[in-house]
Amino acid sequence: MKRIGIIGGIGPESTIEYYRLLVNGYRKKLKTSDYPDIMISSINLTELLGYVFASQPDKLVDFMVDKIDRLEKAGVDYIAIASNTPHMVFDRITERVLTPLISIVDETCMVIKDKKMHKVGLLGTKSTMTKGFYQKTAERYGIEIVIPTTEQQDYIHSKYMSELLFNNIVPETKEQLIRIIRELQEKESIEGIILGGTELPLILKQADFDDLEILDTTVIHVESILNRMMES
Repeated sequence: MKRIGIIGGIGPESTIEYYRLLVNGYRKKLKTSDYPDIMISSINLTELLGYVFASQPDKLVDFMVDKIDRLEKAGVDYIAIASNTPHMVFDRITERVLTPLISIVDETCMVIKDKKMHKVGLLGTKSTMTKGFYQKTAERYGIEIVIPTTEQQDYIHSKYMSELLFNNIVPETKEQLIRIIRELQEKESIEGIILGGTELPLILKQADFDDLEILDTTVIHVESILNRMMES
């Protein structure tokens, strides 16, 4: 069984969800009462976001590589970053580390392609929606990604940072997020919506939509991590 390293704390609530899903998925797949070999390096989210929002990609890369180095020294076989936003510098990070990284963006785009969808919406932090790294990867798979209006992006980002990061689920926020998604569906004819922030599944569920595919990047990422973990 492969040893998995997780860069967590981005933020804490979604890291808890990653751990819960990995443990439950492992035990279910193997029909065992044992637990998987997982190492979590919890990082300083405030420092990371400082580099992101100040548009300091070099410092962000250095920061992430340093944290990954801890896991590499512990002898992990694969590493996953439990967040979408740091994937804006994913390619640069992979160039500087030795251990294979499991990309939440690539894995999500592969699932979208497998579902034969061609146009989807994207929600997440402002950086995730606007920096183009999801769009660039999706293009390789023949997928078009569309995002909400600038005003809606600001609303989503504000609620993400002030509420969802702390697992503060506000009904009014949920209603507004659903309204934004419905507007995107009406205007752009999207077939699905990427929850491109690992806290978004805390507030949005497939049950909220009967005619739109919800692409939960946390669940997708966890499934790909489990598959690597069980490689022979």
